[in-house]
Amino acid sequence: MVFHPRAKSIAGVVLLACTAFLSPVSASAQTNEAEVAAWTGMGAPMASSKTLPGAALRALQSPYASPTGANADCVSSPEEPPVVLIHGMTSNSYASFGAIAPALAAQGKCVFAMNYGYYGTDTPAGSSVAGSLPGFFGLGPMQASLEELSGQIEQVKQHTGAEKVDLVGWSEGGALAAAYAKLQKDDVRTVVSIAGVLRGTTVLGISNLLERANAVGMDTSRVISAGLGPAGNDLLEGSDFMLALRENGIEVPGVRYVAISTLYDEAATPLSATQFSGGEYRNIVVQNECPQDRVDHLGMPYDPRTIAFVQEALGLSVAIPCVKNVGPAAGLRQPA
Repeated sequence: MVFHPRAKSIAGVVLLACTAFLSPVSASAQTNEAEVAAWTGMGAPMASSKTLPGAALRALQSPYASPTGANADCVSSPEEPPVVLIHGMTSNSYASFGAIAPALAAQGKCVFAMNYGYYGTDTPAGSSVAGSLPGFFGLGPMQASLEELSGQIEQVKQHTGAEKVDLVGWSEGGALAAAYAKLQKDDVRTVVSIAGVLRGTTVLGISNLLERANAVGMDTSRVISAGLGPAGNDLLEGSDFMLALRENGIEVPGVRYVAISTLYDEAATPLSATQFSGGEYRNIVVQNECPQDRVDHLGMPYDPRTIAFVQEALGLSVAIPCVKNVGPAAGLRQPA
């Protein structure tokens, strides 16, 4: 199946940066983790921040930093395939998975997290304002990002001896994980989507306004592509990429699917757009049995409850905490 990058309209959510959420560790502080494998193209691990906004600020200085616990050479087994973490739009591997990668590595998982989708001022195919900022990836056409991701996964398999991988994707990464599994189902054991844009997003209805603007002659896709890159268009529910992903169903036999969603998502909407509906799947809403956890789209990768659900989805034995969180500040509060 071929996924096409052309899209009909535009949407995107620029990554929030807020100095109040930075942890006190120096942004240049490096951890004492195992040496990062050169073939990953990623830099040395950098100390984790408490929240995604804080991590995003650190990544401005080290855009290719590895999250702690990721990108070291390791050997897999059929029972414990390597985990490939796929970041979201306007983000990077360090910012997206600064909390999830070490949590998985601490329980013995072989973890890889690489950047993809660069679309900056020196990209031959085009450029974007967001791409000119250090640490902003996942902006290129999603078809191209899917091909880039496919190459990265092939490298992971070759260097670890794995026949299959587990995929964990946040936001745009959830869509790319599902798209890869649909194309290469024999290579994937589990897909875990964290607020993944699995069916395209309406961005709280903004996409309807964009369609109306296009109907009267405004080329909104061109404008936003210049700002956020083609991925902003591709993530909309009516884009060619999303139509191809939904065609004949997102899920494929032989792959396990877990979707973790929040009722307070402002970027991936509606809720059903972030959930699976076929095959062997489980849909989890963070607020079920824990209404005080009001984590939003940006906060999910640092939300202790979400992280525990990811660990559980990958076969790890963990307690599922319930901590009071709000929006992107998730991570400031930890389980007692």
